[in-house]
Amino acid sequence: MIEELRRQQMEEVQRKIVEARRKRRKWLTMLISCLLLLFIVGGIAYEIHLNQDFETTYYQLESEKLNTTIKIAVLSDLHDKEYGTDNSELIEAIRKEQPDLIAMIGDMVNDDDQEFTIVQNLCRDLGEIAPVYYTLGNHEGTLMYSRMDSVALDKLLEEEGVTVLINQSVEFKKGDSVVQIAGISNEAAAYDQWAREKMEDFWKLEDYKLVLSHFPDLYYSKLADAEFDLALAGHYHGGLIRLPKIGGLYHPEGGFRPKYSGGEYTLTNGTLIVSRGIGGHGMIPRINNRPELVIIEIN
Repeated sequence: MIEELRRQQMEEVQRKIVEARRKRRKWLTMLISCLLLLFIVGGIAYEIHLNQDFETTYYQLESEKLNTTIKIAVLSDLHDKEYGTDNSELIEAIRKEQPDLIAMIGDMVNDDDQEFTIVQNLCRDLGEIAPVYYTLGNHEGTLMYSRMDSVALDKLLEEEGVTVLINQSVEFKKGDSVVQIAGISNEAAAYDQWAREKMEDFWKLEDYKLVLSHFPDLYYSKLADAEFDLALAGHYHGGLIRLPKIGGLYHPEGGFRPKYSGGEYTLTNGTLIVSRGIGGHGMIPRINNRPELVIIEIN
């Protein structure tokens, strides 16, 4: 009888020990989960805070076709964002760089905009620094061609002194250096229908060829072997979430790990630089992917 009592007491003690350990593990798991959640939320909040400002990314290129240095400021995917009153901080950053020309490569506005003072004022102020060349992104395309209340955005920008390039090219000169600038306003799926024929003469030019094109998918196939010196694109917002050694993670149109999400790429006959964009659009926050102003110097 005594032995049975002792056995029951020992079992009760063991049961309490096991129960105490289980409770400690439960609370420890909850604590770790809470700390992890706070770390994630804090990290996202910190990234969102960082995204209220932009960084400047520099590229250095060389070309025997040029006899003088050409500096280009590149803006993509602003989506109506403002840095300072009337984008004063952005304008001042570009002014300090003293570019020879400014390239706006699409989605500077949103496709549901009713007024366009942000981009108009920006273009007007930047035009006092250097000539502004603008090509269309998908949001401009919707505004101009797909909305019931379509907007002649190209005319509004031209009134501010901007050169709007819709599947056409113009010549830029600095000293005795000549740059042929083309603007391609269609993505790969529509290139053959709307742009191919209009661009035929451009590809034959012998001068330095600069291509402004919002859509990186053009260089997956249509322009992968095209003859150009430098092409600029945007659209993928850097892949939104960027991972070390992997790059951009996702874009609704580009899918997971879009091929050209942001940075410099060497193609068959030219260099492609893809801007991560200087604004944001949509619900997914930019993580490890600050908005960027791109400055390219061609020596």
